[in-house]
Amino acid sequence: MHQKPNMNLFQTPPQTITDIQVAMKAGQLTCGELLETCFEQIKQKEPLLHAWAYLDEESAFQQAETLDQELKQGKWRGPLHGIPVGIKDIIDVKGMPTKAGFPEREDSPAIRDATVVENLRIEGAIFPGKTVTTQLACFDPPPTRNPWNQEQTPGGSSSGSAAAVAAGMCLAAVGTQTGGSIIRPASFCGVAGLKPTYGMVDRQGLILLSEHLDHIGPIAHTLTDLVMMLDAMTDQATYLPLLIEPVKEAPRIGWLSDFFESKADETMRQAMAITRQKLEAAGATVKNGELPAEFASILENHLNLMQYEMAQNLGKDYEQEPDAYGTAISQVLDAGRAVTDEMYQASLNYQTQIAPQMRKLFSRYEILISPATVGAAPDISTTGDPSLNAPWSMTGFPTISIPVTVTEQGLPLAIQITGHPDKFDDLLLAAQWCEDVLRPGYLEQILS
Repeated sequence: MHQKPNMNLFQTPPQTITDIQVAMKAGQLTCGELLETCFEQIKQKEPLLHAWAYLDEESAFQQAETLDQELKQGKWRGPLHGIPVGIKDIIDVKGMPTKAGFPEREDSPAIRDATVVENLRIEGAIFPGKTVTTQLACFDPPPTRNPWNQEQTPGGSSSGSAAAVAAGMCLAAVGTQTGGSIIRPASFCGVAGLKPTYGMVDRQGLILLSEHLDHIGPIAHTLTDLVMMLDAMTDQATYLPLLIEPVKEAPRIGWLSDFFESKADETMRQAMAITRQKLEAAGATVKNGELPAEFASILENHLNLMQYEMAQNLGKDYEQEPDAYGTAISQVLDAGRAVTDEMYQASLNYQTQIAPQMRKLFSRYEILISPATVGAAPDISTTGDPSLNAPWSMTGFPTISIPVTVTEQGLPLAIQITGHPDKFDDLLLAAQWCEDVLRPGYLEQILS
């Protein structure tokens, strides 16, 4: 079917893993039928969205056939049984190349799955292919377009992962974040994202950019779907039971205005004000959270740390083939050479010191809420500003983004909800309460 440019290709109503589970258990849907639906979406929308770096339809349907046979035998692997999941093309999937945003690069298929992919495979996830990443998960604009409007960026660097989920090409996807690369694209594409606590998800099989900043996390439509993914990705299966029953107790919320909302545009500030009113009206205690004075230099230290470690990890390949690298990744790697060992150590020390300072906020609040982005998705010349997300990559604190409204121009806006790194249960319960309050209004907007 011919698609006109700038169509809204967001899948409405969003198809969730929870919905699919019910249908599969009732015998109303097979793994093969679900996969066929996703590939129909890919064939219709991929020419405009460019969300996939690599597709393997034959292998995916082989997976689906095996999983359908297991269902007939009464074997149910869990919530992800038969669920199509996109994998960001900076993470290894056995039998598929990992090109990391270099489409011309000749890469042999990976000989083994990354640990996170292996865990997902065991839990029954199906892999249609690899989703587009910006080059080496940095800031160069990707070929991917935003499903809400193809003249807007989907964000980066997990561009294809967010766009594919939003467009119904898969039900969930895996992304990575060093600065803002899960939360920002999820927000721009109107889906939910989860950057787990630093170290929660194993990074074996990931092209490592920054030892002290890299995170792997899921993108999906709802918090429950995110948790299903996370449980499978970590091979722990411990968090989903928390969300079986509706969360009744309203959380204590620290509202982060000064640093965060000062960077946001007027549309985002208005959306935040309305969101706060809705949460308070539903019973939440919302107070302005005061950031420690040391927080003022968090972006400078994050940048020094990221640039230095990326130059160390990627610099040799860059020196051998500099012309293959985009402008933004080249600037990061060049700048990394100028970060001295002393500056790097100072930023490591800062990272060690700022986290305990930030933890003190959680003596008064279960969660912190701030804008997920400075505004709606900008045009395709950029992947957007990561400055509101980078602090949580620097501290390693777990963060969840959920969409809350749509602008007059028809683009989604989201909040990010941050929790204590050692109290992940508290974050999930509070975030579920917030989603229960805010999601009905968001769905009403996008379905109207």
